[in-house]
Amino acid sequence: MSDTQDIKFNIYNPVITYEHRAAFDLIVSHLQEIFPICNQGKCKALEVSDDPQKQKQINDLMEKVEFFSNSLITITKVFFDQLYRAKQTSSQSISQSTAMIKIDMIERNLLERTCDVRWWALEKAFWQCIILADENPEEVARISKTASRKATKSSSVNSELKNAVQLACTRLEDIRNSYTLYRDLVIVTLDGTVIANSNEERRSTVLGMNVSEEEWFKKALQTKDGTEYFVQDISRSKLEDVESLIYSTALRAGGDEQGEVIGAMGVLFDFQGESQIILNDYLPGDNDSATLDGWFSFFTNDQGRVICSSDEYFIPSGKAADIPRRHWKLDNPGDVLVSTAIVCGNRSLVVSHKSEGFDEYRGLGWTSHLVLPESAMFERSEENEDYGISPQELMNSRLIPDTNKQTYQEIQRNKGDIQLISINGIILATDLGKAGTSFIPIFDQITTTGNSTTGKMEELLSEMSSDMLQQNLKALENFSKQAIDLIDRNLFERAADVRWWSTDHAFWEALQNNKDENFEEASKRLGIINASYTMYRDLVIADSNGRIVANSKSENRDKLKRMNVSEQSWFRQGMQISRSVQFGVQDVCNSDLENEETSLIYCGGILEDGQREGKVLGVLGIFFDWENLAGPILEGCLPRIKNEVVEGGAAFYMNGEREIIASTDSDHFAIGQEVNIPIENLKLEDGESASGIFTDKGRKFIIGSSKTQGYREYTGLGWTAHVVRPID
Repeated sequence: MSDTQDIKFNIYNPVITYEHRAAFDLIVSHLQEIFPICNQGKCKALEVSDDPQKQKQINDLMEKVEFFSNSLITITKVFFDQLYRAKQTSSQSISQSTAMIKIDMIERNLLERTCDVRWWALEKAFWQCIILADENPEEVARISKTASRKATKSSSVNSELKNAVQLACTRLEDIRNSYTLYRDLVIVTLDGTVIANSNEERRSTVLGMNVSEEEWFKKALQTKDGTEYFVQDISRSKLEDVESLIYSTALRAGGDEQGEVIGAMGVLFDFQGESQIILNDYLPGDNDSATLDGWFSFFTNDQGRVICSSDEYFIPSGKAADIPRRHWKLDNPGDVLVSTAIVCGNRSLVVSHKSEGFDEYRGLGWTSHLVLPESAMFERSEENEDYGISPQELMNSRLIPDTNKQTYQEIQRNKGDIQLISINGIILATDLGKAGTSFIPIFDQITTTGNSTTGKMEELLSEMSSDMLQQNLKALENFSKQAIDLIDRNLFERAADVRWWSTDHAFWEALQNNKDENFEEASKRLGIINASYTMYRDLVIADSNGRIVANSKSENRDKLKRMNVSEQSWFRQGMQISRSVQFGVQDVCNSDLENEETSLIYCGGILEDGQREGKVLGVLGIFFDWENLAGPILEGCLPRIKNEVVEGGAAFYMNGEREIIASTDSDHFAIGQEVNIPIENLKLEDGESASGIFTDKGRKFIIGSSKTQGYREYTGLGWTAHVVRPID
């Protein structure tokens, strides 16, 4: 569903700028001056000739001039409507894409949470802790009352249970250190008692708390196996002082996905912190980086209630937003609604985009909303750079809508017709001899007025085309920023994954014991991870000699067991790791470990005894499904008009060597190719964006580019994202 309201752009519409209104008045006044001149010409015809045929010829010429003058007045009115309608259409398309990308960002993020909670629930330290708590129920209360590390050393508490709780808390802390998106993670017994948590600052409050009445806990116990999870949408929880978004699943005996339910795990996502980053991005700011007045971005839940806002003062969380009611609750996934309304006292454009989920994650029915002042759609560009393209070339380019081109062509025709009439009139006046000379000033004035009028209109058309160029360049910058931000967020997750997985007990135990059955167990664990995290093609463990001893995909096992990776970059990086918070990455390249075109491999060191710091025993390598993840991100950032991808539009990533590593158009921008884009778009600092015009294979393009700024503690790989569209 898409609903777009068009604004009626007569010259007295308040959004029409003063400069344009003045230009309209000037053009019309000049054109109206032609009519008395034509009347003068008709009267003069009677004075200078008694020949009815000559008089008729002169009158016909004057009537044609009047006709074309009326035509130009009409065209002028149409022109301003077209000019502003083109700006409206372009601005609405950009706003729709921005609203869409914001909901897409949060949904991709929440998909990762569904993977995380299911895998973490299989951790040995967690289910062992629950089992000991069930065996020593009288000791659980004491553990809870002496929740600090120092207090749990009391000899009055069962030492085995105490150690299990400490280990569970330590492992939860390790998760939170690797994945900085969580405020807390908790382990809960079957009766609803919190026995371990990750946030040490909250430990004395949370441990011992009973959460048996909370929905996330009840639904976790009802999951049928380790592939299921539950998410409690934004609501109050005893675990926190702010509203929580909690993902949960059951803990099962022996860490078996089909095992008996023995407890529950809940992870409290820092939804507000993550959403604020997403919502505030792409909103224009002043010199002090404060968002401009009248611009708002926010999410609503499936009940239409605001759950997070870029401006809590004007659009507060927990309330129904001050927007038309039909924007509150769209019916179907992917629905889009665009309208104009008064929002916080401003006439505004309101864009709403309902979540479609992402991959197998169906989402929570949230909607992304973007509000901007109506006047922002029609602001005149302050940029004057011409980028080496002439106004006429720009006017004939693909950037200008066909209706505007037709108007331009009609102006040119009328200008030529008036000039031709004036020439014919001067010829006729010459034929009349001395008496006809009095007509020449009249036709000269008609020519002058026609030229000045059409010249002014050409100036306005040139301004319009320049504005359209700047608007499109800014849009491409935004799309490129979205593309690089999305991949950075995605790769942040990969860096978090590999750090945590490297500490799994099955991996370090296998490398320390060096037995086939241990390697089989490690492969089984890798397979469970890969089943939960479908964005990986394979996961492998290499021992200290570079020999692959375990992997997740059984169909690849025979091939990989014959291989040694001691000379590969990811392995060498992994063997230099001595702390669990470190990771390595081998940039997109060809790899003989996979059959795919390119590989992107993250690695973590597997440390002795699974310690946070120590001797490295081997390396865990995870093969990110690069093409299948990068492709959809780039496709989602392509330039669109009315939700349709612009013909010839393309998006691609380039690495630090300026080679394309992913592309939506393999014909024009192939992987491995270097593109002759403007140097300003290549020499970007971290987080910077730029735009420009370039020629490739004889075709001219406009381009927007952005360089990675990383995400949270992830610094990125020096990549740039580029979005282009042809202009000829």
